Amino acid sequence: MLAAAWVQLAYLKDTQVNISSEFSIIKKYLSGIGTSYLTANGINLAGGDDCAVIAANSKLLISTDTAVAGVHFLKSMPAESIAYRSVATALSDIAAMGGNPVAFNLSLVMPYFNPGWMKAFRKGLQRISKEFKLPLIGGDLAKGPLQISVTVLGKPEKKILLRSSAQSGDILCLSSAVGSGYIGFKEYKRSGKLNNKTRPYLFPSAQIDYGRMIASFASSAIDISDGIIQDLSHLISSSGVGCNLDLEQVPLADKQYAKQCLEFGDDYQLLFTVPPKKLSALQVKLNSCKKKCHTIGVMGGKKLILTNNKGLIKNWDHFR
Repeated sequence: MLAAAWVQLAYLKDTQVNISSEFSIIKKYLSGIGTSYLTANGINLAGGDDCAVIAANSKLLISTDTAVAGVHFLKSMPAESIAYRSVATALSDIAAMGGNPVAFNLSLVMPYFNPGWMKAFRKGLQRISKEFKLPLIGGDLAKGPLQISVTVLGKPEKKILLRSSAQSGDILCLSSAVGSGYIGFKEYKRSGKLNNKTRPYLFPSAQIDYGRMIASFASSAIDISDGIIQDLSHLISSSGVGCNLDLEQVPLADKQYAKQCLEFGDDYQLLFTVPPKKLSALQVKLNSCKKKCHTIGVMGGKKLILTNNKGLIKNWDHFR
């Protein structure tokens, strides 16, 4: 829990807040986040004890993501964004399995205590907690290079979507355009500001509702946080079936940076397969909710085959 015995944090010289222990930092900045959702989400005990207690009469979905400053996010990013996207990336895995998130744990390692930074970090946690009705139920706090680990717990809405269940003949689908993460990253490095271009990178949206909608129709799914080409390769490997991917059908955030949009990742959209006989019904359901389903390929064969309007792409490394 956010409570174990631990060495006092080092403080900034100009700090105005005299907080001398891990416990007081937890109480001031990391407690009371999403507590109004505890009962509805089946959390019987959270925070202040050695473990949280969850009422689990069904299977649980559990996903952990660790973000390291300078590796997974820019050190210059606002603390609010760092907190939000750290939880969102873990939530994306729950979305890919068609689940409903119920709680999260957070472990925070930071080099020193900065009250202004912690206040903004808490704001980011509160923001995503409110958006997904998600309580923070525990974690840990330590001193060291900045990194955040988040574990999200969820419950299946209907069936559990796996990346290993695609079948030959299934239609490959995508929830939305790819490349917003790259464009946002590129723009934030240039401007350092929050705007329409940088928002998808600073505050990525986990596709929880979309994942629940497709669960009854899709045969397999995966999120594309590592880039659509790489994550499609994971789906192919897990399912043991190849894919013909038509790159002309993949919606891009900016065609000028096509290769980067396809490879960079940080998009958190869903890539999934649907049996042909279920595709029409799924499209009707998504359209009724003003959501799209982009058909971009067909599963079959034994490997990944890439095509565009010029035909077969033989050397991906030289694709432009």
